[in-house]
Amino acid sequence: MFRPLLLAAAATTLLAAGPAADINQDGQVTYAEFKAAGDARFSAADTNFDGQLTRDEMRTLRANDRADKARERFMKMDANGDGAVTEAEMQAARATLQEKRGERRDDRREKAMERFDTNGDGELSEAERQTAREAAKERRQARKGDRKERRAERPRLDADKDGLVSRAEYDAMGEALFARMDRNGDGVLTKGEARKPRGPRGPGRPGAPGAPGGQP
Repeated sequence: MFRPLLLAAAATTLLAAGPAADINQDGQVTYAEFKAAGDARFSAADTNFDGQLTRDEMRTLRANDRADKARERFMKMDANGDGAVTEAEMQAARATLQEKRGERRDDRREKAMERFDTNGDGELSEAERQTAREAAKERRQARKGDRKERRAERPRLDADKDGLVSRAEYDAMGEALFARMDRNGDGVLTKGEARKPRGPRGPGRPGAPGAPGGQP
């Protein structure tokens, strides 16, 4: 039987196919593109060509994903493309990362000031800081509840619990994940859409796979 960790990894392999599946490079991924990428990943993982995935095959696919990401990170640091990362290139990569973190930190501070600096003096009083802390606590609790809800809704990859993932189970997982990522129900995925608030859900919503006007 697949363990929860392996189930999560299997789901990740399908999710990972999403952004990379933009075949026509138009900035969005249709269900057809998403499924084509998922089909390719299944075929790559099914090393014995028996039409189902074992735990070892899923582990191998996950390890390959990690290796691909490591290569991508290396290539970003290897600015001159000579196949080696110098100390200067390493420092430049760290500086870029720190700069991005600083920008995110400044952005969060600016938003906090806009929201909680009620007297407009450019500083947060202790009372305003307490209000901000309470609001942050509420957001954390809301995110915790949302994660719990998503876990409860998460489809089972090994639906029949036989320790193998059939092609039908894999396809069902892919369709369910696409529907969850497609927040606005328009039948396509755009960058960052999976992080947006949920819209109406369900198999009958417009644009959903299998719904009227949606993807097949």
